[in-house]
Amino acid sequence: MGLDINAVQFLIAARKSGVEFGDVLTLGRQDFNVYPAKMKALLESHGFSGEAFAPGAPDTGFAEPVFKSLGAKNVYALDFSDFEGAQFVHDLNQPLPENLKQRFDIVYDGGTLEHVFNFPQALKNCMEMVKLEGRFMMHTPGNNWWGHGLYQFSPELFYRALSSENGFEMESMIAHLVGPYGRWFEVPDPDKLRARIEAITFGPVQLLVRARRVGVVPIFARTPQQSDYSQRWENPDAADAAVGMKRRAWTASRPKLASALPGVARLFHVVKIGFRTYYNLSMRNRRNFRPVKRP
Repeated sequence: MGLDINAVQFLIAARKSGVEFGDVLTLGRQDFNVYPAKMKALLESHGFSGEAFAPGAPDTGFAEPVFKSLGAKNVYALDFSDFEGAQFVHDLNQPLPENLKQRFDIVYDGGTLEHVFNFPQALKNCMEMVKLEGRFMMHTPGNNWWGHGLYQFSPELFYRALSSENGFEMESMIAHLVGPYGRWFEVPDPDKLRARIEAITFGPVQLLVRARRVGVVPIFARTPQQSDYSQRWENPDAADAAVGMKRRAWTASRPKLASALPGVARLFHVVKIGFRTYYNLSMRNRRNFRPVKRP
């Protein structure tokens, strides 16, 4: 668990958009993985004080000074044990005690939820700890991190969970390749696209997520469902029509070469499908992944 340059820039973008940090809770104490000189320069370039990262400033190895430099009044940690000095000790596999509900302006997960077996309960706990108009933020594995934790996550999951019926509104979702130089891509809601957002990447991808609590309602009173299936259940005729259109387009696109040289046509068809699949499932697909400038 820790803040890298991507997480820091995501926090800066949130603060500059008007997010008040106030009381911050992190899941586990967050390590800090940015050189102090770079951190100081980055903060000052955005109008924040870099004093906490000046030469000779105290360094605990943890990330509390990052949050405080962005306006946090208090920074707390919640963990399974107090081995690193967490102020709150709780097993996220279990329901949340009442004294932690609606308590924090920011609940930040920098790499915990993928390690918790009872993920729906753990996510619900995080959502319940956020004050009304507060934010839940996370930096989490999205793809090609098999074995890092118990899970790796898709954009669909968080769009469905952090939804209005659960009292949340998605404000930002960014996908990026791991490392300090990976491009950032905004990821839209699959429900609005009316299509799945899938990806095959050569390197590990992480998701940056920010959602605002807009209402205090029972969370997961109705189980979230994947959007493309929900659309079919709600309007099967429209779904069947869409499939039919795809099939007709597929048939119409078959080259005339098929009747004259069927073997060559089949080879051409396989190559065409390969390139189309690569494009659709890559981060070059601009319908699914829209480049955005890093702060």
